[in-house]
Amino acid sequence: MPTDHFQVIWDSNLTVKCPQIKEDETGTKRFINEDEIAWCDFNSFTGGFEAIRRKKSSLEDFIPKEDPNFTNETLIQASTLVYDKDTDQLIANGRLCLQDNQAAVYSIGVMPTYRGRGLATRMLKRALSVLKDKYPVLRLYVMEGNDAESVYLNLGFIPGVLEIQSMYIPLNQ
Repeated sequence: MPTDHFQVIWDSNLTVKCPQIKEDETGTKRFINEDEIAWCDFNSFTGGFEAIRRKKSSLEDFIPKEDPNFTNETLIQASTLVYDKDTDQLIANGRLCLQDNQAAVYSIGVMPTYRGRGLATRMLKRALSVLKDKYPVLRLYVMEGNDAESVYLNLGFIPGVLEIQSMYIPLNQ
């Protein structure tokens, strides 16, 4: 989708932040609050088709160990962490990455009890606004039939080439 500018208004009971990355003495980059992000993703995705396909079932599987290596300062500023002010809990997050020198959505998740409130839409609008004049396009990969597909289409994302993965059952040995 071409990046565009949107006026994004957040509810007063929410706090919106950008993720922060730290680098240790060995050069390893990690999100400062990777445990919170893992917990939010675990609750947002566990049991869903994408988590099953990627063989993610435990909290440990959702720790974002690699994605800090596939981003830059602009994409971090366009990424969003949404907290409930009453509980100080991370309830939604949208993280962007660099893929083939293009901005792409790495992950966007909303905890089930907070769905239907427009959080994913606002995170994407915020990302598109930050990326305007910096990246001409924001890529998003989604499995056909994903419940959030309508959110992306309503924002103007255009379906791309359908990717099909071959799957087979191995013969008994």
